[in-house]
Amino acid sequence: MKSVRADKVFTPTTPARLTFVERQTINDKVVDAIQTPGKQVVVYGHSGSGKSTLLVNKLHQLYEKHITTRCMSTLTFDQICLDAFDQLRPFYSSEIAESSAVKVSAAARADYVGIKSQIGAELSTTSQRKHLRVAPPQLTPQALARFLGEAGCCWVLEDFHKIAEEEKTNVSQLMKVFMDMADVYRDLKIIAIGAVDTARQVVQYDPEMRNRVAEIQVPLMTSKEIREIIDKGEHLLNFRLPEEVRESIVWFSNGLASVCHHLCLNICRASSIVETCPNLTKVGKEHLTKAIEQYISEASDSLKYAFDRAFRIKRKGRYDNCRIIIEALAGFEQEGAPHGEIMDRVKRKEKNYPAGNLTYYLNQLTTPARGTLLRLDATSGRFSFADPIYRAFALSFFKKHPDQRIEFKMIDISEFVISDLKVAMLKDFKVDVVWKPVSQGSKLK
Repeated sequence: MKSVRADKVFTPTTPARLTFVERQTINDKVVDAIQTPGKQVVVYGHSGSGKSTLLVNKLHQLYEKHITTRCMSTLTFDQICLDAFDQLRPFYSSEIAESSAVKVSAAARADYVGIKSQIGAELSTTSQRKHLRVAPPQLTPQALARFLGEAGCCWVLEDFHKIAEEEKTNVSQLMKVFMDMADVYRDLKIIAIGAVDTARQVVQYDPEMRNRVAEIQVPLMTSKEIREIIDKGEHLLNFRLPEEVRESIVWFSNGLASVCHHLCLNICRASSIVETCPNLTKVGKEHLTKAIEQYISEASDSLKYAFDRAFRIKRKGRYDNCRIIIEALAGFEQEGAPHGEIMDRVKRKEKNYPAGNLTYYLNQLTTPARGTLLRLDATSGRFSFADPIYRAFALSFFKKHPDQRIEFKMIDISEFVISDLKVAMLKDFKVDVVWKPVSQGSKLK
């Protein structure tokens, strides 16, 4: 068996290659959209659901070349276009452009070199004394589309949901240009990836473009698909997990491939598996416990941030809405519950709680403004915690503060030591652990 590194098998922060799981229905939609000339693509779904992994693997199968722009909230439309222009440089160098592999016309290469020289100009901002590159007038959407088309490149916009709304509108117009030029360049295509619930939230395009844009939702992975990731990893690294540990990983992952990869990599590290084992190695429950402890420790900052934003009270009212909803949802299993069931549980404590409040704040808790603490599975209609550690923390928090109206910013996160969160995460599996009171001065390591 060929040896492979554990961090190449389980990849929580990068697209999976060795443990890629074919999801036939979604794969077919992606392939059909990519292979349709002029069809632009919007891929969306929950963060960690496997969008990037799916797309990267399919692009490697279908496209000889593609470039990727990783979007941020500060990027302008000009900067997005300049990033794509910069990445095309290798295809327009003398050596590559004249090779048989990439047939870029002499006219296109001359135009590229001309615009490249124009981009050397810089604009100095007097307030911050920074130098910003400016896109010259010659770098029009049509010119960029031509450069990409000549190079035979597909353009991927990763995390496109992060950029400002007005920039999304500009890119939607760029998509229209790409559509119109597909007669000349059949492979010309923009693929926008966003971690939201609808394609409209990713790209603000005109209604007339709807039939020319493929909207592909990547749902959460099924339990079977999560198990396939584990199966592939076990085979590649030559180790075996007990069935109860496998089921625990599936439960903790709650449909998120990234969580599965993270826990499996932590298990490998806890059991000193760095690469493929020469002999079949068995891994036990104790390694899962260590993996969860490491996962919690690494997530402490994001945990504090998410709950701080979720519990923030912007104005005093009759109800502490977010606290009420989070406490109710924490009482359900990890897969969460639909609106009606959450309402029933809320009314056990707040008999007159308005249904409109629940609807509004449930949706708020799925947004960055409230720490993206929750997520909505559009298929099942269930709201659940975006990360299993969030539910574990909520269980721990409300056990210690059952009846107090208290702002989260007043709580020291060091109260919730790893052992407490570990108990909250393991208790559903009847693991032999006991809830221990927090000792004075305990710190989250």
